[in-house]
Order: sequence, then C-alpha cells, then structure tokens
Amino acid sequence: MLRVYNLIYNLLIIPIILIASLFSKKLNAGKKEKFGGYDFKIDEKTIWIHAVSVGEVMLAQSIIEKLNLKNIVLTTSTPQGQELAKVKLSDKCTKITYFPYDTKSAINKAIKAINPKAVIIVETEIWPCFAKCLKDRNIELFIVNGRISERTFKSYKKLRFFFKNVLENYTAILAQSEDDRQRFIQMGAKDTKVVNLGNIKFDLKKPDEHYIEHYKNLLKLNDNKVLIFGSTHQEENEGLIAAFENIKNQNNGLKLIIAPRHLEKVPQIEKILTNKNIKWGKKSQGATFSDNDAIILDTTGELGKIYSICDICVICGSFNNTGGHNPLEATVWGKTTISGSNVKNFKYIYKTLTELDCSFIVNDYAEFEGKVLELLNDENYLKQVEQNCKKALEINSGALDKTVQYISKYL
Repeated sequence: MLRVYNLIYNLLIIPIILIASLFSKKLNAGKKEKFGGYDFKIDEKTIWIHAVSVGEVMLAQSIIEKLNLKNIVLTTSTPQGQELAKVKLSDKCTKITYFPYDTKSAINKAIKAINPKAVIIVETEIWPCFAKCLKDRNIELFIVNGRISERTFKSYKKLRFFFKNVLENYTAILAQSEDDRQRFIQMGAKDTKVVNLGNIKFDLKKPDEHYIEHYKNLLKLNDNKVLIFGSTHQEENEGLIAAFENIKNQNNGLKLIIAPRHLEKVPQIEKILTNKNIKWGKKSQGATFSDNDAIILDTTGELGKIYSICDICVICGSFNNTGGHNPLEATVWGKTTISGSNVKNFKYIYKTLTELDCSFIVNDYAEFEGKVLELLNDENYLKQVEQNCKKALEINSGALDKTVQYISKYL
C-alpha cells in the first residue's frame, strides 16, 4: 500500500502542487526546500520540530522553551508560520526552514541536511513516506498534542488497513483528549503507543502585561470599548461587519479590530468597510482610533497580544464551515469569547469554556448582535468572566509539563 501511495503522490499530487504553485504565493513559498533543496548540513544531531502554521508555531514555542535544548531545527509548511517562527524563535533554533514534500527524494535530503535524532510533530500531520523513512533510520517520531477531527477521522477510519501500518512507525502519539486517543486507536495505532496527556493549548503562556498599555497608547484607544474579530474568513466578513455596524448604532464609542485569517483577503474587508461608510485604517500603516472606527490587523504574530485590549473577542472560522479557531489566546487574557455554532475543530476546548461561563456559542449573526449588546451593558458580568477564565486555565493546565517529561526520556 505504501508503494501505491508513493506512486499516486509522485505522479498525481506533486504535478498538481507544481501547477497550483504557479498561481499561489503560499504554495510557491519554500518550494526549493520542500523538494529537498536545503542549503545547509548540520553535523551534530538535532531535535527536529515541525509546526505547520501559526497556531502550531505558538505551541512549538512553548515546547522549545520548556525543553531548553540546543540544536533544534524548526520546520513549517506555510509562509505565515515561517515568518512567525523567525520572529519568535530565531534565537532558540539552529535553523528554521520548510518541511519537505512526502517523497523519498525530498525526505532523504531533508534528513541528511537536518540530521535528526528525533522528530516531533506538533498536533497532527501524518505523512506515510516520511514516517517510514524515519523508522528505517531508527529516528524517534512523535506526535504531540495530537488530535483528529470528526471529519478527518471518518476518512482515516475507512483506510484503517493502511494507517495501521503507517502509525506503527511512530514512537508515541500524545493525544490532547481521550476522544482523540480513541480515534487514533480506531485508526489502527496500538493502544500502548497512544497516551492522553491533555491539551497543551491550556498551558499557553500569557504575554507580558505591558502589551495592554502599549496597544492602548499605540492605537489611541482612550476609554472606548473595542470588539475584536479574530481570524475572520472571507464568507464571514460581510455578516460580521454588518453586525458591528448595528451594534455600534447603539454603542457610539465602540471600536473594531478585524484580523483576517488570510492577509490576501484584506482588500475584501476594505471594500466592505468602505461600502458601509465605516472609517477604517490598516495597522501596518500606523492607523489609530483617533480618526478610525475600525482597524484592519494586517500584520503577522500580533493577534494574541492585541487581544489584551479588547472587551469582547469574536473567534471566527465558526460562522462558516471552517470549524472554528483556538479561543484560548483570548481566554489567557481573561477575555469573553463569542463564536458561531461550528467549533468542531476545538470541540473539547469550547465544551470546557462554555461550561465554566468563559465563552458563548451563538447560532447566527442576529443572535451574535444580541449577545454582544447584552455583555457590553453588563460590566460586572464581564469582570466575572475574567475570573472564570483564570479558573478554566488553572483546572486544565499541566499538559505541557507531562508532554516534555514523556518525550525527554527519548532525547
């Protein structure tokens, strides 16, 4: 089956990627390295950590700082992840580069250049050829904070006969919940290799408090309340901005920070704001609230810090079919989060936060408007939510220490 997979990947998937990369900056980024064209070779054994994009890089940062090891190589798959990694971790990594495509040629060149003793995959990317190449060289391979979404699980379970052999190549799979552990096992992993250590995201390190005053002064927020739309998707922008317009009609001093998930969607947001006569500016161009009602956060790596100044945070990717994004970057600041009904990607986290009254799920934009107005008019309740957030993080913390302790014995 691995031979069939390799044949399909090389003869079908790679040509599609090559054609698509001609029209996509994202796919074209790091193409040389992805095909194994690494311009370095590390002689001393390394720990290779892979973090797909921005969210995984944030988790990788926590793991790297906790491991406190020398000679770490960090790879990403996206340019956004690469950019953030270089900003956050250049001083802690020997090298930051791109992850190879799942071909023997690219993988063998990557192994030769990086020279790993062990590979740690943050969250879940299962690359059959990659796993087999590492196993053949007796290189330890881990998945940490592993999760399998319901939709992905349905597909993987049908191919259990294939994934059973693939997962045999992993040293250990450290799942973020018991549901995820069971899914890995039902996909074919041996139960002795899959351990539920909890979700590292709950151990997210809170940035320095000085960011509060920094961003308030930088954006000239003054005493205005601010709503943040975090990681919006194209299908959500129209509805969310229309809701903001309605809410603002009843709260004249309310300001908006809108952070698109993909920066190439900034022009669409500009157009919507302009059509609704909402004064806007871009963070990258020094916009402030002294002469704008909305600021587009068109920079990378600032969203988690800028949550510090919001009154209410809307976690997007939940009003469409994306499945939501991680609310904990706002929770760590004690901020109330509101999401749409599609939060399947972070089902366990939302279950925890909603049960402890830290987060709210709404069914549509009309219900969203009503919830925001309710919260804005109840200052005491917003303060209570802050205490609830602290409680939620305290109860669920500890996965990072357990994870590092588990893998350290192999390093």
